[in-house]
Amino acid sequence: MNGFDYVIAGGGSAGCALAARLAEDPGISVCLVEAGGKGRDLFIRMPAGNGFVFGNPKLDWGYQSVPQPGLNGRSIYYPRGKALGGSSIVNGMIYMRGVPADYDGWQMPGWSYADVLPYFRRSEGSRDRRDAWHGTQGPLKTEPARNVGEMEQAFLKAAAMAGHTKIDDLNGALRTGVARNDSTVSKGVRQSSALSYLAAPPRNLSIRTQTQIARVVVENGKATGVEALTGEVIRATREVIVCQGAFATPQLLMLSGIGPADHLSEHGIDVVADLPSVGAHLADHPDVSMQWGSDRMDLSHAKYQRLDHAARLMGHWLLNGGGAGGGAFFSTVLFHAFDDPALPELEVFMTPMVVEENLGNGAGEDVPLLQRLGRKLLVRGRKMARPGVQIDINLERPRSTGTVRLACADPRAHPLIDPNYFADPHDLNVLKRGVAVMRDVMAQDPIARLVTGEIGAWKDARTDTDITNAIHDTAYTGHHPACTARMGDVLDSELRVHGVEGLRVCDASAMPAQITGNLYATVIMMAEKAADMILDRSPLPPEFPLERPE
Repeated sequence: MNGFDYVIAGGGSAGCALAARLAEDPGISVCLVEAGGKGRDLFIRMPAGNGFVFGNPKLDWGYQSVPQPGLNGRSIYYPRGKALGGSSIVNGMIYMRGVPADYDGWQMPGWSYADVLPYFRRSEGSRDRRDAWHGTQGPLKTEPARNVGEMEQAFLKAAAMAGHTKIDDLNGALRTGVARNDSTVSKGVRQSSALSYLAAPPRNLSIRTQTQIARVVVENGKATGVEALTGEVIRATREVIVCQGAFATPQLLMLSGIGPADHLSEHGIDVVADLPSVGAHLADHPDVSMQWGSDRMDLSHAKYQRLDHAARLMGHWLLNGGGAGGGAFFSTVLFHAFDDPALPELEVFMTPMVVEENLGNGAGEDVPLLQRLGRKLLVRGRKMARPGVQIDINLERPRSTGTVRLACADPRAHPLIDPNYFADPHDLNVLKRGVAVMRDVMAQDPIARLVTGEIGAWKDARTDTDITNAIHDTAYTGHHPACTARMGDVLDSELRVHGVEGLRVCDASAMPAQITGNLYATVIMMAEKAADMILDRSPLPPEFPLERPE
């Protein structure tokens, strides 16, 4: 069969969820088209196997930014999942929504927090939470982060001693404070959107893997299908929905003649719809990585890189999904607000090991024999992990935004990605204040007694100039790119592309503005809501728990 009611371009976080929900109607046919594989590899399923996915060209698109003036000319490595599940096969498995003010601030009909909360709840299958903020029956299973050991407990205590509120649920009534986070892990298995939503695909859902899309076919102003690199056209009688993410979605739209007319013309592409905002407004969370050394290897995830420890960890997981290998390595999160507690400016991740996550920074290093296999467990990046504490400070609503542009008209070429970090001085200034906040936390006795002091670029960074230089030297992506085909400019409030009939976008690129938190939960929510829009079903009634803070 080569003709379907709906064709979904991209089997990522949104695409898998959307395909599953559309196919719940047995009277329609759906085709999900994905460039990568089936997304069921062992190290995708195993939370501790992230390092085997990160940087693996079979599973990771491996985008690079253009050199960044704000980062001393460095290029940033952007991992993006290449398989069913998309970037949910390589993310940090943190279940985090935006704050209510994020969605209210979008100012799009049907997308206020009260409108979207029911869709968060419909998607979620929480193991332990039973309240009005959470869902318990949804496909996306969540549970409290597993790997909370002595170092994590010390961090929680230190943050509380430094004045940060201890919170039970970061997706509940309060956000500003510190907590053990929830994870998209269940029974020791990563909950990618493919594993969550497509465990048993119905007969009316056709899934095409290893099929990269070259362009959307537009005839007489209507999207009628997608064309693969092979030249095969997969027809859609009703709609094409693009779900390829913040980088590949604007690239595909532009390759299809939808985008800034002058830019398309430069590359010899006929203009179908002149939409200047396609590929504009790229928003990401810049991440400043601070590091403290430690002589407590016994408290560090780095210990699992030794071959014997790695073998035990993996054996335990293979037996029953148990042990540290069945959990994410991010277990504690701190949100800090300088002004409004309802809109914290910083999201801070603590990891009990020191890693180099940006693959663009240097080559590999000599590795002791016992660590050559184990080095990839619980680690993302090229270099060996070491005992210590890493504090990643993410700026949640940066004023600096960037672009995604075509490098050429060849769909096999990666686009030019320019996040434009620190173009607005405000962003750097807020992060410098964040450095002081986290130094205060790390100076508190519960955590200070477990570390030996700051290391790397931060070791002697005390003056304003030194701190600025350390940020320029260490900042990289928070892995949350969004807003490159946003509602209000490129799309209407029902995700329909302006000027092209039968074409929608559903992924992080459609977000009108960046949110306060990780993107995965929001992207899944958007797919849930989009399914109702596409099938013309009544939206779920708005909800807002009574505990809403004033």
